[in-house]
Amino acid sequence: MALKLIPTRRPIAPTTDNMGHGAEIAGVVLVFFLIGLGLDSWLNTTPLFMVTLCVVAVVEQFAKMYFVYTHQMRELEKNRAADARGGQGNV
Repeated sequence: MALKLIPTRRPIAPTTDNMGHGAEIAGVVLVFFLIGLGLDSWLNTTPLFMVTLCVVAVVEQFAKMYFVYTHQMRELEKNRAADARGGQGNV
């Protein structure tokens, strides 16, 4: 009888990267805010570029989230349809 000193590794379950997406959204908005702040201080137009670039960043990030989500759902639907047919053919 042999001793098992090293535990066996359990398979890692697939995870989502939601924390990464949240950090990306916050980072992009912060970068655009800082760019707007720099432009406003350079051109003496205090809230104009800060607000405009923040709104642009938020709209762009939500549009990106929508298109990524739509693409993922289409892929999952294709896989579900293929599994329902017994894995035969592509949709």
